[in-house]
Amino acid sequence: MTIPIIKHRIHANPQSKGNLGKSLETEFRVAWLERHGIGWHGSDLDDRHATFSGRHPDQTKRYKLGNEQEAKAAFLALFRGILREPAPVHVIDTRAQADELFMAAVEELNFFELCQEQGIRTTFFLFPSDEAESMNNFARLVKFGGEAVDFVVVQNPTKSKGDLYRGSKLEKALENAGAKTLTLPTITPVTLLAMERAEAQTKRGISFAEFAAPESGHLEKILAGELQWALTRLFEQYDSMADLLLPSEQAEKVKAAATATAKKKAKAAKEDDFGLNFGE
Repeated sequence: MTIPIIKHRIHANPQSKGNLGKSLETEFRVAWLERHGIGWHGSDLDDRHATFSGRHPDQTKRYKLGNEQEAKAAFLALFRGILREPAPVHVIDTRAQADELFMAAVEELNFFELCQEQGIRTTFFLFPSDEAESMNNFARLVKFGGEAVDFVVVQNPTKSKGDLYRGSKLEKALENAGAKTLTLPTITPVTLLAMERAEAQTKRGISFAEFAAPESGHLEKILAGELQWALTRLFEQYDSMADLLLPSEQAEKVKAAATATAKKKAKAAKEDDFGLNFGE
């Protein structure tokens, strides 16, 4: 069986429930893309907060969904832009309660079929919840995406224990479909609050990559260090699932670089610590 070459990737987090950490994870992911020098464009579908477009105004376009007809027009404009843009990855950050609008637009505009014709593949980022209604929505999105979509399951321990998902038939089905699991590291409220204050003081959105740079001066060094730690933890996970996040060519390069780095770490670990041999 010939594996089709993926020329472009779309990332979407269409889940209906809010307060799961969707926008938080998106910020980490675009920092990872920039870490590898991979070009991306974005769409901000959270017309209430507009956090994503506020932090990345040069790369992200803001859309107002409004009612059903307005939403369809917005998605038509968004999808047309994706189909003709040159960026390898397009990142969509979706507001809560927009899942039905998203699915209706994809279905009515035959978007997945058009993507397949052009070598474009979509990845859904889905978050397990402790609420039955939210998990039913999770399952509907899995069924809707089917074989046209790849899946990344994002475990956020600060928001959900994940007991409804863990060990379920849904988890098994996603594993069989090749889904990967990502675990968000916990960032202390002190650091998150300091980030909010910095954005309020500068009166602009600040990307996580900028926050983590000590020379930016937005955070105390110890707080910037915590964010750097979180980025490192997540970058390793993103590297391991690059084939679900990137076009084929870029994915191979990232995987090759990650393999080389892992070999260097293994070699360093194999050498005796500090060059000491106690009692030998």
